[in-house]
Amino acid sequence: MTQAFVHARFLPLFQQVRLLVLRFLLALLLYSLCRGIFCLYNQDLLEVSSTGSLWGMFVGGLRFDLSAVCYTLLPLTLLSLLPVRWAYGRGYQLVLRWLYLVVMSLSLVLNLGDVVYFRFTLKRTTMAVLGEFANENPFQFLHFFSDYWGVTLLGLALILGLGWVDRSLPRPKPLAKEGLSWWTYLVSAGLLVGALYLSIVGGRGGFGLTTRPISMSNAALYIERPQQRALVLNTPFCLLRTLGKAELPDWRFLPAQEARSYFDEIYQPGQTSVSGTFEGRNIVLIIWESLGREFVGGLNRDLPNYTSYTPFVDSLLGESYVFEQAYANAQQSVDAMPAILSSILRPNSPLITSVYASNRLPSLPARLDSMGYTTAFFHGAPNGSMGFDALVRQLGVRHYFGKTEYGDDRDFDGFWGIWDEHFLQYMVRELGKLREPFFATEFTLSSHDPYQVPQQYQRQLPKGKIPIQQAIAYTDLSLRKFFDTAKTQPWYQNTLFVIVADHSVRGEREEYKTSAGFFRIPILLFDPQGKLTGRMSQTVQQADLYPTLLDLVGDKRPMIAFGSSVFDAAKPRFAVNYLDGFYQLIEDGWLLQFDGEKVLGLYDLRTDPQQRHDLQGKPMTPEARMLLRLKAYLQSYAHRMRTDRLTDTRELD
Repeated sequence: MTQAFVHARFLPLFQQVRLLVLRFLLALLLYSLCRGIFCLYNQDLLEVSSTGSLWGMFVGGLRFDLSAVCYTLLPLTLLSLLPVRWAYGRGYQLVLRWLYLVVMSLSLVLNLGDVVYFRFTLKRTTMAVLGEFANENPFQFLHFFSDYWGVTLLGLALILGLGWVDRSLPRPKPLAKEGLSWWTYLVSAGLLVGALYLSIVGGRGGFGLTTRPISMSNAALYIERPQQRALVLNTPFCLLRTLGKAELPDWRFLPAQEARSYFDEIYQPGQTSVSGTFEGRNIVLIIWESLGREFVGGLNRDLPNYTSYTPFVDSLLGESYVFEQAYANAQQSVDAMPAILSSILRPNSPLITSVYASNRLPSLPARLDSMGYTTAFFHGAPNGSMGFDALVRQLGVRHYFGKTEYGDDRDFDGFWGIWDEHFLQYMVRELGKLREPFFATEFTLSSHDPYQVPQQYQRQLPKGKIPIQQAIAYTDLSLRKFFDTAKTQPWYQNTLFVIVADHSVRGEREEYKTSAGFFRIPILLFDPQGKLTGRMSQTVQQADLYPTLLDLVGDKRPMIAFGSSVFDAAKPRFAVNYLDGFYQLIEDGWLLQFDGEKVLGLYDLRTDPQQRHDLQGKPMTPEARMLLRLKAYLQSYAHRMRTDRLTDTRELD
């Protein structure tokens, strides 16, 4: 076989392979470029200690990038190496080009989208996140492109650059009239099989992984702090790895009896000094969108150069029972609802989109309904938004009031629903129509991104350094007007008001940018009769509200709860948070991080609030006790969720 013959017959195949390899290298380069943009945009949250550490994360990230590229470009790989004559035609090459551009453009959009979205969630987008917004109008998210126009323009520039570079790559030359020899077809078929094998190997994360593919947890090998996992990962990888995977692990850390000595999910209310003191009283539960503790002035008087955006709530603090160390259980609205109303954590994906969505759930509204309460839920968003209407009906709420029931689109904010001011006034009117005693929940929405306020308040309310601060001020104003109107109603004095945030968001204060600070929220109980005032410095969580409120109204029936009455001195006071694949236990001023297999970190929040010094493995710490409690907590939670025994008060075996 002469050199000329080899050159003529195999040159087109070589050129095809070369083009494929160059496209792979370009894809990896673009992924790394997106990682660099991600790092620069979120450097204040990532807390990378040194250039060497950063370099290690970028190198480690290539492993995940290769996996994503191998999977997403697999169709291109196979189509490029098909052993057929027409695979080298101009029309076919144009199809390959557009396939590559579409896949890579989508990958760029996903990666750059998380550049912004990470600041809201501290994690990469997964299939669970996409499921949370399945019921939303996709066009309402278009405002992100204008709100974050810098990232949008950068994305467009990268996509245009991608097209220009790809166009300049050398293409296979047209085939000679004789076409390809059978030798060329044979080699092409061999390359096709080899490329398929290498794509699978690359997708799994390398040759060394013989048991299971690389997963998101492997990012921990390259990081110093849990939130840095998002820097090592990429969004297409996270979406692919969470596709169809929503079951909780079947944790069996401890024997059942031993587990109950550290945490017992069967809770008996009615054992506290305040049990039954609010029997027959109305309860109004206000879940405030994105109200991080950072924004409540009365809880931050010790911070220098602090500006309050909640003058009304500040005025309530002195007349309320306030929890100074209160924590959310998760990071999103759809996770807050089950935590507050059912005292349960989120599964691997939000409850309403998980495989456990049809589970029988503990229910504060249902328990109160059985005690003669009228139950109602108010949310000014379009009915069906976030799946709230389905969830609260699953929890036994009798009356739902949404944008449809409000019936006046003139007060629509253009994004999420009815402005808080108007909807809260509507709520006052509707509460007056309910039979007492009633339990009513209001979920506000005006302090949700894009953090807009009505035109007439844009100059009146303080703007602060970030948009959410003015939006918080607007909801605070709306709440003041709500209380002003409510005071004129006959039911007001007979009502216990509960104010709690659904979750926090990233603000401007360094004190709240840690993995613990991110979950800090306000919780307060306000009794117009003044029978319940004071402050609690112990740790509490959203999941405590379910047993606490039932305790206050005199319910003495046992329940499944992953919290306890905050007034129960016999129970340990702690909080559990879920953050991007790992759990945190906060107890007695300590923070323990655990991913289900190993401890990720241990911090003394009293002396190290910025979480700079990991004390895991050090002597004289509560690590062992905290780990056992968290393991017992997660074990009982997962077992009851997996076996649909969240309402079964029998002990687990």
